[in-house]
Amino acid sequence: MARAARALSVLLAALAAAAGPEPATQRVRRVHRDAASVEAPSAGGEGAGADAALDAAELEMAEVAEVPAWRELWYGSLEALHREPSINNTQEDVLVQLGAVAFLHCPVRNLGERGVSWVRRRDWHIISSGMLMYTNDERFQVLHSEGSDDWILQIKYVQKRDNGTYECQVSTGGGTLSRLVHLHIAVPEAFILGADEHHVDAGSTINLVCIIEKSPVPPQYVFWYHNARMINYDAARGVTVLTEPGPKTQSALAIRAAGPQHSGNYTCAAANTEPAHIYVYVSEGSQYSFVLLILLLRGLE
Repeated sequence: MARAARALSVLLAALAAAAGPEPATQRVRRVHRDAASVEAPSAGGEGAGADAALDAAELEMAEVAEVPAWRELWYGSLEALHREPSINNTQEDVLVQLGAVAFLHCPVRNLGERGVSWVRRRDWHIISSGMLMYTNDERFQVLHSEGSDDWILQIKYVQKRDNGTYECQVSTGGGTLSRLVHLHIAVPEAFILGADEHHVDAGSTINLVCIIEKSPVPPQYVFWYHNARMINYDAARGVTVLTEPGPKTQSALAIRAAGPQHSGNYTCAAANTEPAHIYVYVSEGSQYSFVLLILLLRGLE
């Protein structure tokens, strides 16, 4: 009868496993109850033997019940392991203003245990492999969030020398997958309307207009210098500066009642911008000199 009970136990467990996603431990316990209802254990050695048989059946059925989950997990891991990575190999152009932060993206799917490397094409210098950096330039950093397919090369405070092509690479059994990102550094330029020299008479107003172009982000401040001194806030000395940010930022400098002390070099500059220069000459009494010259010429007649 013990053998029959064990056989019935195995049969009931198999039927329970086929019935649905019931946890293994609950199925085994239910099998015990069903088997116990068929035959109650007898006293003495026979009862002990039946208990041992049921314990063995419990272990066996628990293992059998858990096989499908382990098999599914195992085959799923094998399938993921054999998937080949894919990379978005569309070339990308990134425009960043001088001094700003650049983000170069590299989306890779099914990466698995492989690593993504960033290479600078100008000199074929390996910048990074995975999260490990191979440059002493602390402006470079790799950004990657867990679960994300994107491996981002971040460059802080970009400089002119950072301009160029960068390549992200993934090594596979069939070769190397790569994506090119072209980084363009925009350097805003300033120029002052007019010629390289500006002549005004003493007592008149100096008017200078500076234009800043090629700036993806308009500058917050435009500074004017007289020789080496910044004069934006010299209102008490008759200085006025009016700036209008935009695609072409315009800054106007006005100095009232100009005198000989206002002669010199004037510079218009903004952050991360090539400055512009102009030399201003203030001529004192030029009108009187002209009148005196006319009278002198008439006296010689």
